[in-house]
Amino acid sequence: MSALVRVSGLTHSYGSDSDRVLALRHVDLALGAGERVAVMGRSGSGKTTLLNVLAGLETPTGGLVEIAGLQLGQATRREREAHRRGVTGYVWQRPEDGLLPGLTALENVLVPMVGSGRSRRERVNRAVRLLGVLRLHERVHDLPSRLSPEETERLAVAVALANGPRLLLADELTASLDWAAAAELLSDLLDALEEISAAAVVVTHDPRVARYVDRVLLISDGVAVPVPVPSPVG
Repeated sequence: MSALVRVSGLTHSYGSDSDRVLALRHVDLALGAGERVAVMGRSGSGKTTLLNVLAGLETPTGGLVEIAGLQLGQATRREREAHRRGVTGYVWQRPEDGLLPGLTALENVLVPMVGSGRSRRERVNRAVRLLGVLRLHERVHDLPSRLSPEETERLAVAVALANGPRLLLADELTASLDWAAAAELLSDLLDALEEISAAAVVVTHDPRVARYVDRVLLISDGVAVPVPVPSPVG
């Protein structure tokens, strides 16, 4: 079976030739359906850049980046938009950036499903189920401003998973949470990912997240190196 994600010799840089910054240097990554990887490293090491390239938000400067058969370096704007809508789900480092403040939790989860071909009842049932899996069943009709930091993060995850993506991309998912809340969120996230057989790339500073993934990539100065992981949870 072919890999869902194939990254080979990925390089990515910013700036002009005279003032170029190399953010990623020959990164390799292969990820199958349902696999989870944590990307760790110091601030500025290239972690978020890698996530943005996988999401189709930035075009790789060099190398191969292929997700679900689409080579992102050669993709058209329309193909990249379809990739972001149907193949990937993205949880931003500031989770509120992925939410619409004037809509309730339920309405926020429904928005990505507009145009999905599902009936209104199917969309509502899916949204309610997702909110339940992520322990937000009592917050369905609340606006994001009424949610705690943990609930805001959970809602952002629900929105990212609304369309049943094949790949979840999450940037510093647990950074604003104490570890008890973070561990509970990660456990619930694993359940949600398993239900839809989705893979995940999770960017994090916290080494404890490694217990919830299959593999870890450590990025330093744009270079990614696989490192051992502790025994997984579950």
